[in-house]
Amino acid sequence: MRTMLYALFLLAFLPLSIQAQNEHLDRKSTESTLRAEAESLLTEWMDTFLTYQSQDPRPAFNGAVFCPGCMRVHGRIGDAVLPLMYLADRTKDNKYLYAAKRLMAWMENIHCPDGGWMNDVNVSDWNGTTVFAAIALYEALHYHGHLLDDSTRNHWKQQLLEAGEFIMNHPFIYSRNRKGMRNNNVNYSASATYALQAIGELWNRQDFKDEAHTIAQALKERYFTQQDGFLFGEGPNIWTATKNGCYPVDLGYNVEESLPNLVYYARMVKDEELLKLVERSMSTHLEFMLPDGAWDNSWGTRSFKWTYWGGRTSDGFMGGYYAMAAQHPEYVTAIGRNISLLRQATHDGLLHGGMHYRESGMRPCIHHTFGHAKALASFLEIEANPSQNFRFAKLPREQAYGMKYFSDIRTWLIAEGDWRATLTGYDAEYKVKGTHPMGGAMSLLWHPKTGPIFAATMNRYFLIEAPNMQVCYNQYQMGGTPRVEKVCDGVTYSNLDDLNTEIAYQEENGRHCFRVATHLVDINQQAPLEKELPVVIHYEYSAKSVNMEIPACPDSAYLVLPVIASPQEKVEVQGNEIRVQKQDALLTIACQSGVLSIAPTNPDGRIFNPVPGFAFVPVVVKPETGHKNIRVSLSVN
Repeated sequence: MRTMLYALFLLAFLPLSIQAQNEHLDRKSTESTLRAEAESLLTEWMDTFLTYQSQDPRPAFNGAVFCPGCMRVHGRIGDAVLPLMYLADRTKDNKYLYAAKRLMAWMENIHCPDGGWMNDVNVSDWNGTTVFAAIALYEALHYHGHLLDDSTRNHWKQQLLEAGEFIMNHPFIYSRNRKGMRNNNVNYSASATYALQAIGELWNRQDFKDEAHTIAQALKERYFTQQDGFLFGEGPNIWTATKNGCYPVDLGYNVEESLPNLVYYARMVKDEELLKLVERSMSTHLEFMLPDGAWDNSWGTRSFKWTYWGGRTSDGFMGGYYAMAAQHPEYVTAIGRNISLLRQATHDGLLHGGMHYRESGMRPCIHHTFGHAKALASFLEIEANPSQNFRFAKLPREQAYGMKYFSDIRTWLIAEGDWRATLTGYDAEYKVKGTHPMGGAMSLLWHPKTGPIFAATMNRYFLIEAPNMQVCYNQYQMGGTPRVEKVCDGVTYSNLDDLNTEIAYQEENGRHCFRVATHLVDINQQAPLEKELPVVIHYEYSAKSVNMEIPACPDSAYLVLPVIASPQEKVEVQGNEIRVQKQDALLTIACQSGVLSIAPTNPDGRIFNPVPGFAFVPVVVKPETGHKNIRVSLSVN
């Protein structure tokens, strides 16, 4: 029976040409299969999660869950109370209920007198994530509180009340300061609406509900971009547009926390105006989902949290999108594709932080598992609606539509033939430099026969949020974004950090041509002391190939093409070509002008970058002696 269900699931959600666009499927059977897959994955994750839960009777250890990747306890493990309580109710197996109680008992170690929970143990003093812990605890009580004895239930309810007081008493984190301006990333404000409304209804606290309404009104009035409806606020300087009219947007946090929690809030209070805003924003964000279910956050302000399948410490989009799927069958398709991708990234019962973590010898951080288990549980808590007739719908990016431009983030999506690409000149920065590529970078390239070929990394890998990121100890480290680069006196200069880039687009007979006039600068946007280093890059996308050309490469500069390839994939260099043998296709990088080589790698022949978690072959192309021109072509056969 399980095999048959899985086969039906694959039939419903296989990408691109395998699935006919107008195929109609029975909604009930499709959704039951999807929910069965979600529940199967959730059970696998949580059963493994419990093997890491301490049985040590001492209060500092009992119930704690140790992370095999970070070798410590993450303070947000309390979020797992929801998936544990869901499984306890679903399976009637008391091991889940017992584990949930022990988990929340351990959370007393990081529960503060002001009602908040610490994000980490003796690592940082951040407690803003109390809002997410409160949401998980509320849903656990709301749906499954009947499983608890009176003493435990009342104690958890009291902690929720204290969490509500904490959120109310910390407007600097969740809503506004004395001047009425929001100070923190918008995911906290968006999530506070749901948390405060839910706790307010549970405890009959009108002041909580009033504050939720106030925050929601501010979000409706000021936090959605005019052209495309992106939710913005993931970064500083949110009230002043950049030179190119951009505001700080991060796809990962938007789809996996902010938008779902706004959906839950708006549905609770029947705010149709907010629901329409969020619905529009969700559809805009869905434009960036790849046909394999990956979220393309190669350009977001907080893409240092990008894992290809989602976010490192955010929860997941499934519940929020499912709640709005009645008029959007493509939302259900997206959930199915992403769950399939999550399963591919799951090894030995834990969700890994990237598609090549296991092959590259990186241990998984357990945060990914319990965070997305929480999201799967939230999705499963929403009852299926069999009265709706389900029609299979393709994802927007499955259509070969040519080009779409999103002016609010100055980013172009190309969908020509089987190629899917992202080119970005997005210039809204986060609180630190180098978190995402700019300068007309090709931040992503994907093909159905190969999967991702390029996927942007941080411009320089460092632990921006040390408690939430993993150290990479490899000898050779390098960014994974295609770029023009030059090293002077030990400082690397590239186009990826340039804030002064001009991008022109032209379509010619099915060829999408970009002319990027940019500069080579360091991570602080500084040129070498001797002079400015301008460079022009031409990109051409057609159904047959993807071409890049630098007509006049600056002296000592070169083109870097970090080609994604797992350590198991065969790579051959033949003359001025590099061939990567994928499972079902051959990727060829041909150099028509210039000299092609591979930079030094680690013993497995690759360079691994933890964000978004791919191994790649560092291809370098330099101009021939006496020349300045570089031209390469990529094709898939």
